Amino acid sequence: MGRYEGRAVKIIDIDARGESFVLNDKALKSVLQPIPGDMKLNIVSVVGAFRTGKSFILDLFLRYLRSTSSKPDKCRGEPDESWMYSGGKLEGNNNKADDSGDKAGGFGWRSGRERCTTGIWMWSEHFIRELPGGKGEKVAVLIMDTQGMFDSTLGQHLTASIFGLSTLISSYSVYNLDKRVQEDNLQHLALFSEYGRVALMEERKQASDEEWYSTADGEAESTGEGPRPFQWLELLVRDWQDFHDVEGPLEDIRADMKEYLGEILSERNQKDLKEVREQIRLCYEKVSVWMLPHPGFAVVKKNYNGDIDKISPDFRRLVADYIRRVFSKRMVVKKVSGRPVNATELYTYIKVYCSLFKEAKIFPEAKTLLAATTQANNMNAVQSALNTYKREMDKLVGVSKPYVSKDKLSKHHRICANGARDKFAEIATIGPVASIKAYREQLNTKIDERYREYSEANSLRDPLALLGPYLIPLCIAIAAYLIRYVVDTLCPRRSLRCMDVSDFFGALFFTIMSFLFFHIAAHVNGFRQRLKVMLGQTSEFVD
Repeated sequence: MGRYEGRAVKIIDIDARGESFVLNDKALKSVLQPIPGDMKLNIVSVVGAFRTGKSFILDLFLRYLRSTSSKPDKCRGEPDESWMYSGGKLEGNNNKADDSGDKAGGFGWRSGRERCTTGIWMWSEHFIRELPGGKGEKVAVLIMDTQGMFDSTLGQHLTASIFGLSTLISSYSVYNLDKRVQEDNLQHLALFSEYGRVALMEERKQASDEEWYSTADGEAESTGEGPRPFQWLELLVRDWQDFHDVEGPLEDIRADMKEYLGEILSERNQKDLKEVREQIRLCYEKVSVWMLPHPGFAVVKKNYNGDIDKISPDFRRLVADYIRRVFSKRMVVKKVSGRPVNATELYTYIKVYCSLFKEAKIFPEAKTLLAATTQANNMNAVQSALNTYKREMDKLVGVSKPYVSKDKLSKHHRICANGARDKFAEIATIGPVASIKAYREQLNTKIDERYREYSEANSLRDPLALLGPYLIPLCIAIAAYLIRYVVDTLCPRRSLRCMDVSDFFGALFFTIMSFLFFHIAAHVNGFRQRLKVMLGQTSEFVD
């Protein structure tokens, strides 16, 4: 047993032939369902080459999130390293020679050449943190690990697809690189960014056409550029050897990093190099770089047991400064088409994207990717609008509410339906008009179905609806009983005429009551259910 409840779960696997993705729907739901429905998401992922320490850095992320305050760090002065020691030896250690580390408490990693992570994984536990800015807004943080790229078991298509899926899902993408940022690293990065760029350009091009909707806030028209498809790209350079002074002031080290980033992304005269940088600029809202020194030779040995003291002090210092920034100043919410998404919506996007990559024998075309995004966005718009309609309708005719008149119900329905349509229009802002209209009609159909359900449930609570079929016969029976009682009281007992009248009304009373008894007995289940609903609602209402 691990020391922590959370565990790494594989949300996307690679089939036995190593050719396509397989979504683990149950695992994905287990991660996303516990997240509050209205909470924004910060999704941190690490991608990179095979055996470059991705899972190792992610386990340090987990330890930091478990051990520190949910409030953003102000990132001033020297970083606090005490959180690294809060859990003893580092979790996730899968070194065969070690039996002391807690393998269950983190993402699996090991020293050496053997591959440790396959597919795409998420940590089952989300962490609640405050977004930077001082407003106290909460966000759910999710941590994601990916299979190493460019190993001998993966083809080029699947390698690019792992990078693509990870980038589509995350809001903060860490590109884990060895020793320095090479030109081919940027080209690999641009391989997927190109699809995002073309999809973005296609959307912007069509947005000015009468057959397409523009973005909801009009940002594309006012600035000349629409929202970037991806939020934050971090180039994390491992085993960096060119520090001027790795033990010097952090301000100077960060200044060196900023200078290096400028060198990486600076303009080039060659057309292909220039295009690579333009693609990156157009696809990410922010790009940054961070360099880490070698963690120490003790860490890369096969008998390393997760002892924090064996990690190089220079590495601990810079990784502590980096991680506190990842979960404070660099925290960004996940967006699609410029709009923050919640856990339910993210589930739909992941499902659609995974299916898209699974069915494509080659990397999906950008237009296909845009169409998939539009479809998922419209599906989320319908579901969110329906949830709005249901939430508002429940306030008047929910499970614990009493009967209301048909006119009042109809009026409330119209108000709620209009609110739901407004919610749909707020979200369904991308894609052709014909597609959005089709989903709007789908929403209207679902609203009508829900309204019929609410009307039927409300009618069950109507006392007159329960007694209506029996009211007239019951009144006749009561009248017959009263007439017989009057006749028996006022008429002489030996009068044959009075006896005939009394017997007639007595027989009428008995016949009607027998009819009502047998009719109720024949429909006892429905009668009991309606009576239970009516009395239950009335009792709860009175209480």
